[in-house]
Formats: sequence, structure tokens, C-alpha cells
Amino acid sequence: MRLYHRVAVLILACVLLAAGSAQSARKPETFSQLSSQILERLQRFYPVRSTEMGIHHYDHRFTDYSSRSVRDMLKDLDQFERWLRDYRDEVSGDEMLDYHLLKTEVDMAIHDLKRIEWHETSPLLYVQELVDGLYFLLLSKHAPMEARVVSMTARMREVPDFLKQARQNIDDPPPAYLEAAREMLETADQFYHQVGGELMKQFPDRADNILRITTRAREAMNDFAGWLEQVDPGDEKDFAIGEKDFEYLLSNRHHLDMDADSLLKLGEALLAEARAAYDQQVDYLATQHQEGADSVFVPSCFSKQDLMDYYNWETEQVRIFLDQHEILTIPEEISEVVVVETPAFLRSVIAGLAYQPPGPFNEGQEGYFYVRPIPDDLDPNQLAARYRYVHRRGFRGAVVHEAYPGHHLQLQIAGLHPNPVRKWHRSMMLIEGWALYSEEMMYHNGLYGDENPAQWLRVLSGIRFRAARIVADVKLHTEQFTVDECVEWMAEVLNVESDASRDFLRREVRRYTFQPGYQLTYLMGKREIMAL
Repeated sequence: MRLYHRVAVLILACVLLAAGSAQSARKPETFSQLSSQILERLQRFYPVRSTEMGIHHYDHRFTDYSSRSVRDMLKDLDQFERWLRDYRDEVSGDEMLDYHLLKTEVDMAIHDLKRIEWHETSPLLYVQELVDGLYFLLLSKHAPMEARVVSMTARMREVPDFLKQARQNIDDPPPAYLEAAREMLETADQFYHQVGGELMKQFPDRADNILRITTRAREAMNDFAGWLEQVDPGDEKDFAIGEKDFEYLLSNRHHLDMDADSLLKLGEALLAEARAAYDQQVDYLATQHQEGADSVFVPSCFSKQDLMDYYNWETEQVRIFLDQHEILTIPEEISEVVVVETPAFLRSVIAGLAYQPPGPFNEGQEGYFYVRPIPDDLDPNQLAARYRYVHRRGFRGAVVHEAYPGHHLQLQIAGLHPNPVRKWHRSMMLIEGWALYSEEMMYHNGLYGDENPAQWLRVLSGIRFRAARIVADVKLHTEQFTVDECVEWMAEVLNVESDASRDFLRREVRRYTFQPGYQLTYLMGKREIMAL
């Protein structure tokens, strides 16, 4: 009887495992069913991304990067590829677009897990996920905090095992990845400490348990930081994914019909053109005597809160401008965007401005516009510089890119689409290309007045910077640049001299090392929009 019981349990376990795997399942009867199956598998494997997007079935977990989990996921993805090929000639119209988007999602998941193997090279992947896993739950309005705290404590409880898995997987990480991970771990520890403290205040009856879980998570982070200090780093160019894989990204992620060398030549040509236009505008401003500081009375009571109030006011003013000048229609369903300082735990990976969109599957759709930290007490020089910035309404250009009509508006409208495939997929060529396109479009539509040479210089500076990013992106990931070489090159072509600006560039370039193919999307995406 005991033997029979064991055999029965074994058979049942095998049946359950088979039922959860696409590898052993039958081909879905319709393309719609296949779409749902692919999305569900991706969402289940990437639980933190699911939380970010507004899918909350897996809020209690981190990604399982164990060898068995990755192997099972790759088997399912390979099966999905075969089924997609079977449906290739059966879809048309809107389904054809869904087909291509799903194929992109499947292809890139296979590429990340099988070819690039981020989970075996990047400690930052794990640190970023344990931070995002809490942060996206804090941002989400999908449920009251009484419900979200259960998922948050469940994830914090998983931190020790998650980082243990990281130590087992990671081998010879590139120095740039180690540097970024160590820096982010410091702020991650403080973030968990702050979150734990706030949860203990809100739920005093659970305070002892929350303290115990938070302490174990922070101890695991501290152990991981010590391990990172001891681990042998790889070569300084080991972050490069190589020409073959970079071209795979161009073709399969961005759908660009060019190789790395062609893109590099185009980027260099665009950079030369942008530099010439920028230098010409600098000469024009100099000869017209329009450079220099504004002569503006600076009040002594101007504060950090005044500056934050201005940022939020300016965001609303640009929105009003779009409506009054009939540039585009903003649907009533579009929610607000709130300007906030970049959270401390994100400052190691976000050097400048950024936008955090709401998950398209969430009901609450408030977006967050991150700005660089402002000192609590401004000295006289800082106060004068900040006030002149407000006087000339210098924040408008940033609002255009990050909020209206840039990221916030575009992603909010995309999130209104009822199709779950469209909601899940994000094309950075469209997202970043649209935001950069908006910068020049809004200048020509009079946001800064009939003629504003200084503002046009800022527009040209943005184009020049994005052109340099194309060259940096290609050269870094085809092993033509180290991080230091790229920083020096960008400092030269962008005329960067100050230590603060060089530090900004270093953080930027370090980010490029673990985001191959992302930096090119700004100017290349804008070019694709212009072509349309």
C-alpha cells in the first residue's frame, strides 16, 4: 500500500509538471489562445515585470533563475516559436501585428536567457529586481496596503534565497556590472530599512514579523555585498555582447534592416551633422550677444518646495498649451503625472531625468516624473541659478520629453488599448523616438515663442547627445570601446569639461553596458517617425 501510494504521488507529480509546460501541451486551437498562453508564461517567469505592468498574480515572487527553471522556460519558448511558425500563414490584419509582437517577445526572451545569459553575468540584474519588486508594489494602486503588505513581505522573505541563487549563477562579472551593483546595494539596504519601518508603523500588530523579515533581507544584501567584493571580475570589455548578438537586437527587437557597421557609419554621420549645427548655433548666439546669465531679481525666500511646485506647475502648463493650440487631443482618461525627486535607491542607475509609467494593466494610472535631487538648503549661487531657471521656464523641454506629449501621454494612450498583447509589449523605438521627435516638434509649434535661439540650441544639444549615443552603443557592444574610452570620447565630442558633467557621463556610459541596443532608439526612432 505504501509503495502504491508513492507511485501514485509520482505519477500525479509528473502529470502536473506536464500540464504546466508548453513543451508537452497540444498546439492551441486558435491564435488567440496561443497569444494568451505566451503572455501568461512570460508573466509567470518574470513576476516583477508583471507587477510593473499591472499583472498581480505573481506579486509574491522574484524570477527563478535556477538552471532547471531557465531550462524549462527555454523549452516552452522553443515550443512557442514552433507554434508561431505554424500560424504564420493563418493570421492577417490586426492579428498579423500581434503575431510580430509576440514573436519579438519570444525571440528576445530566448536571446536573453540563452545567448546573453544576463542571469550568469550581471549581479545588478538581481539587485535591481529585489528593489523593483518592492518599489512597484509601493507605486501600485491596484489594492489597499493591507493586501499589498502581504506580497511585499513575501518578496522580502525571498531575498536571501534569491541572492543565494545569484551567487551560484554569476561567474566573472564585468567590472562595470560589479561597480553598479555595489553602488545600488547601498541604497537598496536603506530602501528596505525605510520600507520596513513604514510598514511596521502602519501595521503594528505585524511589526515583529516585518522586522524579522526585513532584517534577514538586509543581512542577505550585506552578505551579497561582501561576496561582490571578493568575486573575481572578468575583463573590462566582457560587458560587450558582440557584433553578432548586437545585430540580432537590431533585426529582432528593433526591426532595423542594417548591420552594426552600417549603423555605426550612420551614427557618425548624424553626429557630425548635429555637431556642425550645434556649433553654428553657438556662433550665432555669440555674435548676437544673447548668451550669459539673465538679469533677474532673486528673492531670498526661494526654496526647494518652490522649485518642486514650479516643476508640477510647468507640467500642467505644457498640457494646457497642447490643448489651446490644437496640436493634439488629450483624452479625458489620461491621468496626471507627478514630479518627484529620483528615489535614493535609483540614483546609481538614473543619472538624469526619467519617467516611471503606471502599469498599463493597472486601474490607477498616475505616472511619476523623476528629477535630480535638490539640496534642502540652497546656497546663494544655487538659489540664483535655480531661480533664473524658473524665470526662463527652463523645465518646459524636459516636460515635453518625459510628460506631454512625450512618454506619459504616449504610454497612457497605449495603455488604453484593450488588446493584452499591445499592452504588454513596449517598443523603445517608438517610446524614445516619439519623445525625441516631440522636442523638435514642440519648438516649431511655438512652445518657446516665435523664435528662441537659446532654446533651439538646447534642442540641437539633445540631438547631438542622442547621435553620440548611437556611436557609443555600437562601439561599446562590438568591443571597440571600454567604459573609460567611451567616457573620454563622449566628453570630447560633447565638449564636457566639469567634473560633475564627467561623473554624469560615467554613470550614463555604465548604464549603456547593461542596456545594449537601447541608446540608439532615441534618434533612430525619431528618424523612423519622420519617415512615416
